[in-house]
Amino acid sequence: MSYADPGAAEVIDRATIRMPYLPDSVLNRLERLAGACPVVEPDSPVRARRAVERLGRQFHRESGFDFQPYSAEDPEGQVAVLVPSRDRALGGGELLAGAVGVEPAARYSDLPAPVPAVLWIYLHPYERGRRLIERMWPAVVSRWPGIWLPGPFTKSGRALANRLVSSGLQAPELVPGLQPPT
Repeated sequence: MSYADPGAAEVIDRATIRMPYLPDSVLNRLERLAGACPVVEPDSPVRARRAVERLGRQFHRESGFDFQPYSAEDPEGQVAVLVPSRDRALGGGELLAGAVGVEPAARYSDLPAPVPAVLWIYLHPYERGRRLIERMWPAVVSRWPGIWLPGPFTKSGRALANRLVSSGLQAPELVPGLQPPT
């Protein structure tokens, strides 16, 4: 199959996992957690929101969940923390290895007040296993004290939640249904 085949570009794009790139001109307009991880708010530049949407689309494809977790046009109050690639920095911008989607004021029927909650986490396959989320997690907890990890979890997501709890980075009572590693 080549790009010259009818419909090939769409198929190749769907089957290829790319790290989004954001230039410094966009990154400089975003807040950064702990000076490193850009934060994309609902009113951030559309180019930054589209990068989050692309990462969310990749999460959706891999996870098998029924929804795409983020829309650039209507983020519904969701905030995303971008995870820069550590080995793939480019002059004039950054490749993005992943994102953490946060609902700053999620409502749950069994809780008396809204709480911050992680809705989804995605890391590009090339960046997995490098503890990028664990390194940035203290900054996430500092920005959103008491942040919940409500699930549902993929197998990898459950393993991450267990690592965050066992390393003391996440309070176990904020991970409903936490199962000890088997």
